Amino acid sequence: MDYVIAGNVMVDSVRFQDGTTSDRKNMGGPSAFAYSGVRVWTDSAKLVCNVGADFHLYFDKWVEKNRVDMSGIKVKCDYCNHSYLVYYENGTYGQDDRAEHFRSDWQQDLGYMKTTPEEIGEHTQNKHVKGVYLAQNVDHVFWTKLNAVKNRDKFRMMWEIEAPSAYKRYMDAVLYAMESVDVFSINLQEAQNLFEAETEEECIREIQKLPVDCTLFRVGKKGAYSVTPTEKIFIPSITFDSETDPTGCGNTSTGAALYAYCEGYDALHIGVMANVASALNVRQFGIIPDFASVREMALHKTEEVCSRLSNR
Repeated sequence: MDYVIAGNVMVDSVRFQDGTTSDRKNMGGPSAFAYSGVRVWTDSAKLVCNVGADFHLYFDKWVEKNRVDMSGIKVKCDYCNHSYLVYYENGTYGQDDRAEHFRSDWQQDLGYMKTTPEEIGEHTQNKHVKGVYLAQNVDHVFWTKLNAVKNRDKFRMMWEIEAPSAYKRYMDAVLYAMESVDVFSINLQEAQNLFEAETEEECIREIQKLPVDCTLFRVGKKGAYSVTPTEKIFIPSITFDSETDPTGCGNTSTGAALYAYCEGYDALHIGVMANVASALNVRQFGIIPDFASVREMALHKTEEVCSRLSNR
């Protein structure tokens, strides 16, 4: 297995201002969407996560259809983490804790679900894994343990920083975590908070100082930058036939960027492949339903966009 995608899997429900809703049975969470971003391009990927028993109730048909390797998915409690997202008119979103089916003990279940460095290491040791994805905070002990696993198993690490850790006061801890990181992902609001910057250009200048090979700098519906210490490439958002739900687009694009980076693609391809995967994610509520059906489309769109941007 070439790629390990670790972290939280959730059951998402989404409500938009116009009354459009999902059906409360959509797979979500950072690792689920990042997994989809890798699976767009390759079948050699494994989810390493902790879930509730209701995962099987909701998602076994999707697992069977996509031949998902279940060896990294552990049932830890009765229920997956259920997230009720409400989108506002300005494009931002929040959580509705008052939803009819919101369970009172969800905070307890969060503790069961955290994927540990030891659990990641179970699936990287002696497995010749190319890359690992994780959305994670800046806990010092966690990164010390994960760094030991990475040094042992020699994979490349993609870190998608979690928003509560993306503040200037945590910069020393961020840099400590980055001792284990090869490729990084951050969105505009997080970058503004982390660097205490206002503009995209200011953020990019700070990103280029980070000790990583490449950063996927996501700027919302507008698109993303592929940033290295010496170059920045802006890739506008890509659209296919429809746009239904933006939930998880950042995670999906981050997973795709990990794949492109580990496979040796240049900065342009990393950004384009990230945006292509994101465009496939936005077409439906929840995770991409059939990876095999979109792979050829993704490859064709990548070459089309890369050719156009290269000649720009």
